[in-house]
Amino acid sequence: MLALILLVASVAVADSVNPSTVVPAIWMAGTPKAHVGVFTAGVFATYLAGGLVLVLGPGPALISALHHMRGAVEHAVEAGVGVVVLAVAVGLWRSRHRETRARLPRPGCRPLTAFGLGAGIMAVELPTAFIYFGAISAVLAAHRTAALEVAALVVYNAVFVVPLLVILLIRRLAGDRAERWLASGWDRLVGFAQLLVAGLTGTAGAALLIVGVVGLAAR
Repeated sequence: MLALILLVASVAVADSVNPSTVVPAIWMAGTPKAHVGVFTAGVFATYLAGGLVLVLGPGPALISALHHMRGAVEHAVEAGVGVVVLAVAVGLWRSRHRETRARLPRPGCRPLTAFGLGAGIMAVELPTAFIYFGAISAVLAAHRTAALEVAALVVYNAVFVVPLLVILLIRRLAGDRAERWLASGWDRLVGFAQLLVAGLTGTAGAALLIVGVVGLAAR
């Protein structure tokens, strides 16, 4: 069990460096009424719920179907998804210079809005959460009891939100100084995040496309 927990935690560390969650958390930390903790709760609850649905529901059947999917169909799907992801990356890259920088709102956002934002981001990301799916596959392959599988998912999600908790801690300790610093650097942060997301998306799309095309050519 310890080996499984360590594996799940190590995968979660890589997954936790996620601009989709870190950037909004920093944005909230720069507002007068920061609700980073509530946002983190929304991220944690939704990501965990998605994992539980897979592990305790159709997860084993879906993973078995994926393992049995072979040949041209599999590679065609990989190539098709790669093309779509690359198109998204190109769109992100081309929009990097648009003047869409969000101004930090003076009143901040309400707790329910913060929770909904965190939950909504993870709901959108779940269908393409390949790193998470890999960890879930490892949990299912270990053939543990349901309680241990749930514990492994809780550990994964706890590690996943560590960067958000660090942001929350910094905001609590620094107070108004953190707000002023984040407000002054917001435009640079958003610009960097756009480049980072575009680069990561493009890399993932290119990898999928190459794997799919090579697989089709080898048949």
